[in-house]
Amino acid sequence: MTASNGGPATGSDQRGRHDLTGRSPKARAWRAFFETSAIISDRMEKRLHSSTGLRLTDYNLMLLLAEADNHQLRMGELAEGMVFSPSRLSYQVKSLEKRGMITRFADPEDRRGMTAQLTDEGREVFEQASRLHGQHIKQLFHPALDDEEARIFKLICDQIKATATAEDQA
Repeated sequence: MTASNGGPATGSDQRGRHDLTGRSPKARAWRAFFETSAIISDRMEKRLHSSTGLRLTDYNLMLLLAEADNHQLRMGELAEGMVFSPSRLSYQVKSLEKRGMITRFADPEDRRGMTAQLTDEGREVFEQASRLHGQHIKQLFHPALDDEEARIFKLICDQIKATATAEDQA
């Protein structure tokens, strides 16, 4: 990334490292967002996995199914919600299926398509994981924001998401 004047942005942080991200407020915000997202994802992943054996991707896939009618979605709908490539989704679904968390079956409306559904065991595991995951969110995320900051943060995230998805569709 470059500074807003078009030239390379350099400078040193407190530890003497060169900062090549840029000095503009947007460059600094990007760097903070990127680093914070990675840290939070890493901490949430470790906590969830150590307490439930699930990865964040497992949890997110199970969340989408738990929220769906009859706890089931067509694979295409699941892929959209997970923002996964079809091959990555297939791997994730097979992994959860082997563990008895979900089942797959031919879509009754279109036999060419497949549907994934949470099993009874999957619902039980998800309910336990959901409670623990909620505690982790309250420990790592909630203390950093008051309610007004949270509303603003969500608005900003929605704007970034809309920009990124519009770019994908262009």
